[in-house]
Amino acid sequence: MTQDAPFEPPFSRSADANKDHILNQLKACLNSGDRVLEIASGTGQHAAHFSINLPDMLWQSSDVDLSGYGLLQVIAANQRANLPAPLTLNIADWPNLTNKFDAVYSANCIHIIGSELLEPYVAGAAQTLKPGGLMLLYGPYKYGGNFTTQSNADFDQYLRTSNQGAASRILKRSTN
Repeated sequence: MTQDAPFEPPFSRSADANKDHILNQLKACLNSGDRVLEIASGTGQHAAHFSINLPDMLWQSSDVDLSGYGLLQVIAANQRANLPAPLTLNIADWPNLTNKFDAVYSANCIHIIGSELLEPYVAGAAQTLKPGGLMLLYGPYKYGGNFTTQSNADFDQYLRTSNQGAASRILKRSTN
């Protein structure tokens, strides 16, 4: 009888590399007691890191597919009062969340989703936010039509290529 191998969470080098920079920005934007909804939490690395370093804030992770990158297992392995179980959240069919949030955050999501999902994303975030809430976005964006670094251009291409499956799952669900 063989034992199953222990869960080995996927590792995102970029999430690890940018976590402290983003954390510093979050500290500047957020207040003690804030509730944050993370969209497209992926590997859960940011959720785990931010919930440790922002212990007085609730960090709600979410994704369209909680098993795709092991988000359920990562959050379960990092049990904390300020890190509840992740939500299934499909941008194309945004749920009506009864608990409102002080901020909606996502990294490396908004710039790779199709233009048909931009309006549902913004409308969903708006209905989810408390009055005066913040939408916080991070990614390899362009300024003046150009990436600020070649590494951002390369990373954008990697995200677009590697996330085609996730984008097609979102679109498929929205048309059913």
